[in-house]
Parts: sequence; structure tokens; C-alpha cells
Amino acid sequence: MSEAMQKSFTAVFDCEARAVGKMRSEMTVHWREPRQMSWEMASDETGFQGGDGTAPVPMAYFMAGLTSCLMTQLRAFAKKMRIDVRNAVVNCHAEWEATVEGRDPYVAAPKGVRMDIEFDSDASLEDRLRLIEAAKKGCFIEAIVREPTFVAHRLKTDDGWIDT
Repeated sequence: MSEAMQKSFTAVFDCEARAVGKMRSEMTVHWREPRQMSWEMASDETGFQGGDGTAPVPMAYFMAGLTSCLMTQLRAFAKKMRIDVRNAVVNCHAEWEATVEGRDPYVAAPKGVRMDIEFDSDASLEDRLRLIEAAKKGCFIEAIVREPTFVAHRLKTDDGWIDT
């Protein structure tokens, strides 16, 4: 594709989480680019982690985001690619393993994610597979899971921010 035909845009989000209650977090999520919107959300842990279960656990938001992102791209790209999609359903299964050594906190590791996709369509198998491939590549949440991504952590001190 020529550079004249190539376009790009940036997606930027910020989230501030505040500790309230035992294990509850209240968050403000800001969509900065290419739109400007904000949402108030909350998460809480179950009794296992010392919470009260007053809101979904953080992993529920991750699962909802990953699954609905693929669903959104599937439907949006179906229109763009002129592929008929009806009655779409996406089921996502993810597993992690937590390992504990002695009295140390557990360490989480991903075991895998499976996305089961079904939809009615008059399109050929080749076109349906092409659509799914495009949706996979267009899902921002799947991209951050698929591509090795460094997550920077900083701690605010009296002298400013330090990398951890």
C-alpha cells in the first residue's frame, strides 16, 4: 500500500484508581484520543482477597473488554469489508496460574486465551476467515495481549517519580 493511502490514528486512555473500603477501587477512565469521554467504574475483590464483592473483580473487566473488543471489530469490519454477519456470538476462555512460594505473595502467569466465534453469514468460508483475521488485528485489547508490551511502573516519592 502506498504511503499516500496509509492512515493512522492514536488511541489513548488514562485511568485513575482510588482505594476505598477494604479492597474496593473506584476508577475514572478517560478516553483521550481520538475521542474525549469519561466513565466512572468500580471493582472489588471477593472475600478470598479480603473484599466485599460489591463490584466486578478486575479480571472480569479484562475479560469483558477483550471479548467485546473482538465482537466490536468483527461487526465494524464486516460492514467495511461488505461481509454479511448475523447473530454474532463470541465466547472467551482465559486461564492463569498463580504460584506461591513459602509466605511470599503469589505470582500470576497466563496459561492461554481461546476465543470461540460464531455467526450466521452467506459469505464464503474464506471471507469469514479473512474477517476474523482483520478483527483480531484491529482489536486494541488483543494487541496488548498478543504483542510483548513493557508495562512501566513508577512510585511517587517526596523527590518525584522513581521507576520501580
